[in-house]
Amino acid sequence: MNKKIYSITLALFLLLACLNQPAFAFPEYTSRQKALKLAAVLDHGYFKSIKISSVFVKNRGKDDYYLQAILDDGSSRKWLLNRIREWTQTDELILSGNRALVFPSAESTDFGVLEKNDFYRIVLNATAFVKTYGRHDILEAKSLVLGVRRFRILEPEDSKFLATDKQGERYRYVLELENGTREFFTYNDAFVLLQRSAFLAEVPENVKVLRKTFKVIELKKIPLQIEDELREIWRFGIEVIFDGPIQTSPDRFPYQVAELKLKDPETGRYEAQFFLQIIFPNSEKIGEIAGFKNHEYLRFVELDTDVEHQKRVILRAMVNPDALNLPPFIEMTGRNSIVVNFYSSTDQSLTQPPDLLASRSVGELPRSVFTPDLQATEFEKNYMDAVAMIREAQEQLNTDDRIETYFKALKSLKQAALTSKNDMQIAQALKQRDLLLRTMPKLIIRNVQMSILALNLESTGAKAHPEVSKKLIKQLIHAERYATTQKQQQKIASLQSILR
Repeated sequence: MNKKIYSITLALFLLLACLNQPAFAFPEYTSRQKALKLAAVLDHGYFKSIKISSVFVKNRGKDDYYLQAILDDGSSRKWLLNRIREWTQTDELILSGNRALVFPSAESTDFGVLEKNDFYRIVLNATAFVKTYGRHDILEAKSLVLGVRRFRILEPEDSKFLATDKQGERYRYVLELENGTREFFTYNDAFVLLQRSAFLAEVPENVKVLRKTFKVIELKKIPLQIEDELREIWRFGIEVIFDGPIQTSPDRFPYQVAELKLKDPETGRYEAQFFLQIIFPNSEKIGEIAGFKNHEYLRFVELDTDVEHQKRVILRAMVNPDALNLPPFIEMTGRNSIVVNFYSSTDQSLTQPPDLLASRSVGELPRSVFTPDLQATEFEKNYMDAVAMIREAQEQLNTDDRIETYFKALKSLKQAALTSKNDMQIAQALKQRDLLLRTMPKLIIRNVQMSILALNLESTGAKAHPEVSKKLIKQLIHAERYATTQKQQQKIASLQSILR
């Protein structure tokens, strides 16, 4: 009996162990061609801070190739492909020339090289980011073009510093977008996004860049009415009202039906309930939005914030699938709203609604942002110009002059970042930039307030000179983009209203 129990326990243990194993393992070996290319890439890099002298290709069979590395300390190591991938993920294996080795697929030994300096130049010049939704998202393969606010290298104080994605890749960068969302990138992500041309320096005229979220302010009922008398199609709907124009197409608002087993309070039995969900990306609600307990064939209509995705809301309702036998139809209106149309028909042959008009690096990286020789680099020139301008601005008594000098310093810091040669340099330039960006909104608000006050004291009811007004509005636009609090945003909006 005890032996039988032991056998069962062992079987269960082995089963659980198997279940806990990943569904796949990264290959240990690769083809001869890939191994030769990888050896050339790894040559003269660094392994655990020790320089790699040379890398050789070896094999254990016809198609199973691996690498043999000779380090500067005289040691020789056998490098399997899965180990190379792991060392790359943890920065134990670093390429020369400020590059990063990437394996885009967790199931294939296909690899690429991220030229980090090239990536920085592209992302820093980008004004828009093409966000393409990935697998298992209801918006899979669909894209939104979002305005870029700023790009940063992750630092220790960031929440995802040293954190990893599902493939074990460390997050390295964060791209802050103008709609308030943040995109975290690994080296793999950066490599793939460059391949996809996801960073746009110039946006085509026919492409609309989304710089703000669509804010829902109200839900309205659209009563039941006849849509097609001949086919006995009835229509009712819900109008989702926003605070401004909806600058995207209806296909960006998909729907899904979810089935849940819920307990009936009267019978105590678990019964299947169906919930229809309309997804609104790049959206958020202003305060609490009143829903409806009942609306025709819908129950418990409500607007919820999607907790799993940034800046996304869900219009959710319990639905009777027998009553609504046609899919909903999303209709854009000319009154800053979207209408979700629901249909009911006695004609079971209908399947479609009617057509409506409707890093941390080691080795060769310098310990300072400045090069040791006497010849100043482009980075050093631009960075020191920015430092000099910042010091000059701090000594200026006139707030308006100080702001304009800070603007010039920001341009020099951008040039410094664009001409950087390594992570340490770009991190320093971006850090100094962010310090300025945090200071500017408060400074600009105070400057505009004092300018308006001075104007009112000099001549009540007078308007500012057009050039002065233009300059102040330009400052406020900058402050609005980088304001960090709701209070600042409200003050900026008020000042813009006065000037305009």
